[in-house]
Amino acid sequence: MDIANLNKKVDLNEGHWIDDIPDMEGVRFKVRSTNYKPFRVATAGLARRSGKKLRTDEGMVSYTIGAGKPLAEHILLDWDGVKEGGKPVKYDPKRALAILTADDDFGIGETFRRGVEYAGDRVAERISSAAKEAAGN
Repeated sequence: MDIANLNKKVDLNEGHWIDDIPDMEGVRFKVRSTNYKPFRVATAGLARRSGKKLRTDEGMVSYTIGAGKPLAEHILLDWDGVKEGGKPVKYDPKRALAILTADDDFGIGETFRRGVEYAGDRVAERISSAAKEAAGN
């Protein structure tokens, strides 16, 4: 293992476009890695505040909905292919927050949360692969 890049920082601010998101045909997201430190800090704080509630179904649902806020604030940067009434919707951080924290009867909020998290995880995998390649592993 070559440790030459041990102290080299990877820019996680930029974001990458991810498509082929499960259950979101035609949609792509520009996202940061789910390893982005402000996101990890926010979700760790949410889990800590949720505490014992996470042991119940209701607590898990509440946590999942609450996790939409850090996804909106730290991971999702843009979107393409999102429509309302068949018309394209331009990305807006306030609208993204509303969707990602929605507990709607149609599961739109849940689908968006899963999609953004999936996309962020894919970016994390790309960065990890690039880091391993750079290290010669």
